This record gives sequence, C-alpha cells and structure tokens, in this order.
Amino acid sequence: MYNSRMTALRRRATPALKSAGKFIIISVVTYGPGGLAGWAVKSVARRPLRLLLAAALEPLLSKAFKRLSARFVREMDEKTAK
Repeated sequence: MYNSRMTALRRRATPALKSAGKFIIISVVTYGPGGLAGWAVKSVARRPLRLLLAAALEPLLSKAFKRLSARFVREMDEKTAK
C-alpha cells in the first residue's frame, strides 16, 4: 500500500519538478552572468581592469552558461544521438 502511494506521488510530481528545474536553469542562464560580472566588477579596485571586466566578462559568462544549460534543457522534438 505504501509503495503504490509513493509510485503515484512520483508520477504526479515528476512533471512539476521537471518544469521547476527548467525554470531554475533558464533563470540562472538569464540572470547569472550579469550578477556574476557585477560582483566581479565591484570587487576589483583598479579602474582599467574594472572597465575590461565590465566589457568582456558578461558575454563570456553568458556563452558559458548557455553551453552548460544546453545539456539539461532540450526541445521537445530534439533527440540525442545514440
């Protein structure tokens, strides 16, 4: 009886957890690079280095986050090669 309840609970909770996980990953990809770059710029004291970080760090982090998230979030019609 306990096992069947847990199985039913898992079956109902899986889609919600999957959606929540995608939402978290998309939020991190969207807002993470800007927040990290802002923190790095605030923590650097020298002005030339600060300007370099502001110009270069966010695009680099954005690209890295997108590549990392591509492993977890797939389109519905996308298939992985076997």
